[in-house]
Amino acid sequence: MKTLTTILWGIFAAAALAAPKPPEPPPLEEPKPPPAQVSSSEGMPPLPYPVVPQKRQERKNPPQPPVLLTKIRTPDAEDWARTPHDLKKLLEWMSGEMGASFTSNIKTWAEISTNPRENPVLYRSGYKPFTLEPKEAARLREYLRNGGTVIFNALVGHPDFYQSALEAARQVLPESPVYRLRLDHPLFHAYHDIKQVKYRERAIRDGVVSDAYPWIDAVDIDNRSAILISRFDIAMGWEKNRHDSWGYEDADARRLGANLLSYVTAMQEAGRSAGKSVELADAGGSKAGSLHVGWVAHVGPWKTRPAALPMLLRKLNEQTGAPVSFEWREVALSNASMFETPLLYLTGTTDFALGDNERANLRQFLLKGGVLFAEAGDGRSTFDTAFRAEMARVLPDHPLLPVAASAALFHQPNEISAVKLRPALAAQLDKKASAAPELFATEINGATAVIYCPRDLSAGWEQSPAPYAIGYEAADSTALGVNILFHALVR
Repeated sequence: MKTLTTILWGIFAAAALAAPKPPEPPPLEEPKPPPAQVSSSEGMPPLPYPVVPQKRQERKNPPQPPVLLTKIRTPDAEDWARTPHDLKKLLEWMSGEMGASFTSNIKTWAEISTNPRENPVLYRSGYKPFTLEPKEAARLREYLRNGGTVIFNALVGHPDFYQSALEAARQVLPESPVYRLRLDHPLFHAYHDIKQVKYRERAIRDGVVSDAYPWIDAVDIDNRSAILISRFDIAMGWEKNRHDSWGYEDADARRLGANLLSYVTAMQEAGRSAGKSVELADAGGSKAGSLHVGWVAHVGPWKTRPAALPMLLRKLNEQTGAPVSFEWREVALSNASMFETPLLYLTGTTDFALGDNERANLRQFLLKGGVLFAEAGDGRSTFDTAFRAEMARVLPDHPLLPVAASAALFHQPNEISAVKLRPALAAQLDKKASAAPELFATEINGATAVIYCPRDLSAGWEQSPAPYAIGYEAADSTALGVNILFHALVR
């Protein structure tokens, strides 16, 4: 009789045999031979005496474009150097296509500066499994927290490198989830509007792709995607290398590359300003108070702008004199401690789902008089859809309805009839400069239980640059946030 171990090994072996074999990487280029050495007499004909040689006018070299990309070199050239022209070809194409002139260089993890101004974007491409040494992970974490970005590319779409990149991301930023970007992420609209892509024939034939959507994973710091992982190869498309690959066709690889770099450069200032916002939120804040806010943790990226809520609470204190706590508490809806706070705050930037126990607890919290305040981080449509679906499951008999313009939420303590729109929202609304604010609410027995804004508010509370936030400008988002907290406090 077969043992359980034998059966399991048989299952694993069958699965391994069924999995398609990844393509081999392109051959490693042989280094070019050094130029032939010639003597000065061979290289220059003798001058006809007695003519005095004229001074040669030296041509001045034009200034070098700034370095945007730094390719990471490891001790294993067999791994990282298989596409030696990827960055050069991408940047040349971008120069002609977009008029953007940048250069690249090559460094080891130890050689990179933790100041992103020195090396704005790090790029690590390969096909072999790898690990980061603790010192490398710590250095990379400091760099990312300072506003830098790292892009991992799975050369030929190799799953070994991809899995290693996922593990590296979790090692460097363990407090934040790795998640697949949805099409409403600004990266897919930063320059080209990318809704679908074409994969190479080998990826389709081997069955490793099942749809026409790009696959990029990310880890966020605040609302900025700081680690970007391409599941399928983009480097060979940048080079126009036709070697077999689980990757994108050349045109879409280059469009993705242009969007990656457009997104990163647009978010650089947001990355640098995040630390300043945290310092501002922490400085001099009172820790005593009567209003404690529980920040709901869920499976998606939920801790979007940590400085925003304390800064809003401070503004509430300034306007109303209400004694408030400047500390938010992380709350798990599966834990009974959630009932210790009267107000929960829930946000995120992509779709999420609650478990049955979480839904049941949230329902009890709301039926017992608690208030849930939610906003769609960056105004993302995937979060909006997911939140509305979850509320329909939590409170099936109490729908989310638009808040009327006459409601107290728009009049106490601030009078709000119109709000100024951020550029990203104005672009969606026929370039309007302002509009009526949008809020939705759920009532239980005549009392407001859920307040929801489908537009971004927290970028305004934090006074963040946030170029892609689909929401309201700082003054109006802060006034609206104060009204919501005031309403939750006095209800």
